[in-house]
Amino acid sequence: MPRKVAILLILLAISTLMRVVEAANTAETSSWIGVGVNVLFIVGIMRGSEGARAILRGLAALGFILSALGLIMVAASGLASTNLGMIAMVSGLFGAVVSGFMYWCLGQEDVISWITARRIGADT
Repeated sequence: MPRKVAILLILLAISTLMRVVEAANTAETSSWIGVGVNVLFIVGIMRGSEGARAILRGLAALGFILSALGLIMVAASGLASTNLGMIAMVSGLFGAVVSGFMYWCLGQEDVISWITARRIGADT
């Protein structure tokens, strides 16, 4: 397993854990659905699903764009100098970095080769 994939899976596991905490503190069913979707993505990557890779890559691109737009909106509003604005800027920057890493990682040849090998059973 390429180190990039291990880091990606750790990031997905952290995201899943955060969704579990959120779901445990709310009564919304959608929170548990989010947990299930995250688990399916982790299992999909581990099993070599090209579909999971493509969907995650698309969501990463969308996440990067939305994070960048959020950063621009906070900066343009003048809130960047307030405490809340700084928290929003750090959150947006973190989201952009994670999304950018995910998009880059899932497009690398060694990752694609590893996923293909997992799918056909050559790499166990």
